[in-house]
Amino acid sequence: MAYSEDIKRVFQGGAGLGGGSEIYLLDRSVVVLSGHKGLLSLSPEEVVVRLKEGVVVLSGEELRVQKISPSEVYLQGRVLSLSFPREEGR
Repeated sequence: MAYSEDIKRVFQGGAGLGGGSEIYLLDRSVVVLSGHKGLLSLSPEEVVVRLKEGVVVLSGEELRVQKISPSEVYLQGRVLSLSFPREEGR
């Protein structure tokens, strides 16, 4: 299955990330992370978001923050991959 189809299948209803955090794909270029605990890193190629239970790394092209609030981050750009690296000590 193509990556874009996987993304649509997983995120269409909102994927729970644990600790009350969720991720949604609004369209082909907007991702919403709810329940975030802040941005750890931001560049056009990679965004690292702290969650209550770990971090999520979004890699892609032309990534930028469209909107941020205490509970949600709206990211715009072409997301090519997501990863959930384990923090040391966990």
